[in-house]
Amino acid sequence: MRNRIMRGSVLGLAASAVLAMVAAPTAVADRDVALILDYTVAKTCRVYENYPKEGVIGNDPAWQIAPGEVVAWRYNVNTHYAMISDKKYRKSTTHAWWGFVDPTCIGTSIGGEPFPTPTSSYPAGRPVPQRILEGRSAVEADHYRTVDFRVATGTVVDSRQEISSKGTLRDAANRFVIGNVDAGWHVHRTGERNAGWTKVYVPNAKRWGWVQDTHF
Repeated sequence: MRNRIMRGSVLGLAASAVLAMVAAPTAVADRDVALILDYTVAKTCRVYENYPKEGVIGNDPAWQIAPGEVVAWRYNVNTHYAMISDKKYRKSTTHAWWGFVDPTCIGTSIGGEPFPTPTSSYPAGRPVPQRILEGRSAVEADHYRTVDFRVATGTVVDSRQEISSKGTLRDAANRFVIGNVDAGWHVHRTGERNAGWTKVYVPNAKRWGWVQDTHF
């Protein structure tokens, strides 16, 4: 009996090790594919923290990018605005580094990042993709995933939830950035939660989305 138990334990450990080895390459490959590719800046342009439309609050003071700087393209909302990250603010805890800008302000790729595979090198000199509401992805066959820019409404359980620190608004838990929230803002919080994120409505941005719980 003791031998059978030991053999069973050894076989169980071996099976776990095999599963770990099978799963590991996928996880490593996902981490080794760059989704945020850098581009030059073609001209001086204004950047907006939240998609500019009537009633949106918090897009002032003006934020600009200029030639000689570097931004990363994430997706095009439409032909008028693209979502970018501004390299000069990427380590800031007080200034947003995701924002909306006229796509014609973005130059060409700097290149060198591993996309679409871990062993490839994205070429320099390419313009941003023309796709609308699709951003680079490591999980889709064509390497692009749809952005849910108009997140479905939810049932509000707290209409005065305060934001305690600057953060991003996402289309799903830890997915595409679709806006920003700021300390002191109040959002309408729902009971929908996923992986440390909560669905909210942001009155100042006039948009539904997901905020990381660490910002409450």
